[in-house]
Amino acid sequence: MVLYFSGTGNSRYVAKKIAEISDDEIISINQRIKDSDYSPVKSKKPLVFVGPVYAGRLPRIMDNYISKVTFNGTNRVYFIGTCAQTPWQTIKYIEKICEQKDFSLIGFNSVVMPQGYIAGGETQPKAVNDKILKEAEPKIIKIAETIRDVQILPKEQPGNAFMSRILNPIMYSMMISAKGFTVTDKCTGCGKCERRCPLNNVKIVNGKPVWGKECTHCMACIAGCPAEAIEYGKKTQGKPRYYLGEK
Repeated sequence: MVLYFSGTGNSRYVAKKIAEISDDEIISINQRIKDSDYSPVKSKKPLVFVGPVYAGRLPRIMDNYISKVTFNGTNRVYFIGTCAQTPWQTIKYIEKICEQKDFSLIGFNSVVMPQGYIAGGETQPKAVNDKILKEAEPKIIKIAETIRDVQILPKEQPGNAFMSRILNPIMYSMMISAKGFTVTDKCTGCGKCERRCPLNNVKIVNGKPVWGKECTHCMACIAGCPAEAIEYGKKTQGKPRYYLGEK
């Protein structure tokens, strides 16, 4: 069973490739959280968790989902992280999850993908993103084939602790908020931002999106807006949007 959390599409893309090559089922953690569905998950094959690296670890919303759900049929797991540069010390947090859930970790690896965190990172033009995706493809396939054959996927060694241990808490306490989101006159009221928000934090009111207090900064609303009508303060103005999939 392949389970993924994805905001701008990178982890969804990798998860689908793994599921396709390994001939396995796939579950969107986004949708499960959105539906408040924490029902048990059963799989005879090893579980494969795919998610983005947020400031040196997997999203806490993803950790929370895994903590709440009962997994039956196997305790063998792989974790795959998608990141713009490095997973930092993501493996340390994954090992804690595995200990909590009594998982047997048989591999962790990361894939460098285009930067999707437009509220904080520097997103790149399409040509640059296309090149990054092309370079990532061989590694994605190799990871998928390793999982298909139920082989051990070598765990990446932990990187610098600064991002994971210091900046991650700062990011969650001071940066992650829905207060900065605004919408321009380009908005068509299509409702895709509302449908894509895993926390049901975006509501269409009088034809325009309104944000509540819950947010995980997955960037699904702003990056996936087909009209590019959403901004996050001045941080996103003029930046290219990145969304891997149909807007």
